[in-house]
Amino acid sequence: MEYTVSKAIIAAFFAASLGVQAGAATHSKSLVVESPADLPEAAQRSSEAMYLYETGDGRAFLYLEQDKGRTLAILDVTDLAAIRSVGQVQIDAKAPYDFVETLMDSAALVHYRDGSGFAVINFKKFKQPVLTAAPQLQHPANAEPLGSRALLVASSTHPMTQPEDPQYQVFDVSNPSNPAVLATIKGVQERLKRAETGTLFMLGDAGLTVIRRPNLEAEYKIESTYVN
Repeated sequence: MEYTVSKAIIAAFFAASLGVQAGAATHSKSLVVESPADLPEAAQRSSEAMYLYETGDGRAFLYLEQDKGRTLAILDVTDLAAIRSVGQVQIDAKAPYDFVETLMDSAALVHYRDGSGFAVINFKKFKQPVLTAAPQLQHPANAEPLGSRALLVASSTHPMTQPEDPQYQVFDVSNPSNPAVLATIKGVQERLKRAETGTLFMLGDAGLTVIRRPNLEAEYKIESTYVN
């Protein structure tokens, strides 16, 4: 009898759960869930990636990558209780891409998923974002930020025969539409990082290369002096 009652309780619990789902309860005291049907039509389309851009005057815009990278749908998410569509813009992307890193205050680095390289999207005119090719970054690579003004880009110089010894390039991206190479480090066998100062030590074909970040060094020096 006890077993039968237990089964009945479990069945009632699942029935109640299904009833809640069917009723689409999306609000609680601490959470509000906005489903695609609650949002503008652009949010209901299939999207490959998204990027959140915040302006200096308190506004925020969400960009949805659609149509295999060729379209950016723009949502104004400044007032989250009233998300609205701003429009959509066509950009000259050659393939779907992922947003990799924010560059400065108004641009983002994107990486093509087919491995053909990188590009930069500038959001300074938020209703008309512009994609710029970055021919300096077209080789298959991985990129990581060195602060907001520099990138460390890695690629194998001999991808089939020497994948363990990649080539690294340091790019100045203070002008996002025209990244400039600061250094090329070939045949990197090992790299170490000192997190406190953001320093990278890299052993390459020509010996040791040290990539420094003076701003972080100064901050660490001040913190160390204060603690001691």
